[in-house]
Amino acid sequence: MSDSAAGSIAGFLFQFEKALILLATLDNTTDIVSLEQVDDVAIQNEEDIVLVTIQSKHSICPNGTTFQDTSKSLWRTIQIWIEKLEKGIFNNSTKFVCSTNKKIESHSLLHKIKHLDFDQALLEIRQVLDKQKEKIKNLSDKESGQSIKQIVKLIEFALSKEEKLKIIKKNLEIEDQESLKEKFLVAAHLTTDNYSQSRKDVIYDTMYGWIVNASKAKWLQGVGIGATFTKKDFDLKFSFVNSNPAIVNAVFRKKDDLGKIDSNKLSEARKELFVRQISDINRKKSAKERLIESAILDFIYHDIEMAHIVRGGNFTEPDFRKFQDLCLDRWQKFVDTVIINELDDYSEVEKNNMAVKIFDTIMNNIEINFQEGFAFNSSNSYIRNGTFLKLSNIPKIGWHPDWESKYKK
Repeated sequence: MSDSAAGSIAGFLFQFEKALILLATLDNTTDIVSLEQVDDVAIQNEEDIVLVTIQSKHSICPNGTTFQDTSKSLWRTIQIWIEKLEKGIFNNSTKFVCSTNKKIESHSLLHKIKHLDFDQALLEIRQVLDKQKEKIKNLSDKESGQSIKQIVKLIEFALSKEEKLKIIKKNLEIEDQESLKEKFLVAAHLTTDNYSQSRKDVIYDTMYGWIVNASKAKWLQGVGIGATFTKKDFDLKFSFVNSNPAIVNAVFRKKDDLGKIDSNKLSEARKELFVRQISDINRKKSAKERLIESAILDFIYHDIEMAHIVRGGNFTEPDFRKFQDLCLDRWQKFVDTVIINELDDYSEVEKNNMAVKIFDTIMNNIEINFQEGFAFNSSNSYIRNGTFLKLSNIPKIGWHPDWESKYKK
């Protein structure tokens, strides 16, 4: 993909992010946010009066800029706004917003247009125009001057529409260096410690996917059909997403996202007591090896994710210790349903069968939540299993009925 194509796509996707922010911050439930209808993004009321119109520009270059003094993005934006003022699509109270992910320097022409009085702003624009005309005169290659001529034409158009330019200047807003995801999290009240970073990411990604796909569906309905969303549309979707169990449970990263473990670390883990406990249960050799390999990964990934979450501030070490105590309690309750009689009443074969049942049930089927509401699924069950394995490594629990006499020494 070319840089220009990637830039165009990134710019288009930036519009969806901007629309999502606007929906999260709307005060009036009957106002709508539109995409590619009257502008890149806009806010309109129920009478179709445009309250806010936004030209959003995104740059993927590390040192890139947007809305530069002589850029087409700036002067084409002003041309579009003037023409729509003339058609009555915009009015004297419409807010005109230049939105970008890059910084717009305070000495830029755009800032001068916003902050200087109108006559001084006109003078600054004319100075830019004169410099562009001078450049054209000094060019030996006429072809290379075509882009400059286009900018000159756009600036001259803006200066010929002083009354409309004055309205734009009066209602101009500059929103630069926008980190739209962070703005969304603030607007949607997702900044508290009740939300893990993983859960925030999933909520944002889901809402972003919703507005992209819903816009596509609306556009495909036919020519002239705009992609419009009300505050009620947003609130309904957000309520569903935020209460979705799959998202509520997105506390921990997926096991597949944690990367590979160094082979030396895997070898060292085989010396741990939790591996010996599994190894001492008699069962088919190949199955036992698979269980040990899986347990080692769960054991290591548990430590990695616990450190990651504690470091991120979503949960603390005491939170994990409470969960460990809960796991200990659940293990004991299940063991008490398996080992009914005194240990001397059972044969070695019976004890081994019990060990298989205790291990397999605890590691595969036990239902337990991390704090209230945070259940485990196949992608993050390594936290639950890793906790039980940690307990068996101390050892505070075991799988074989004789685990205390075998391992506590």
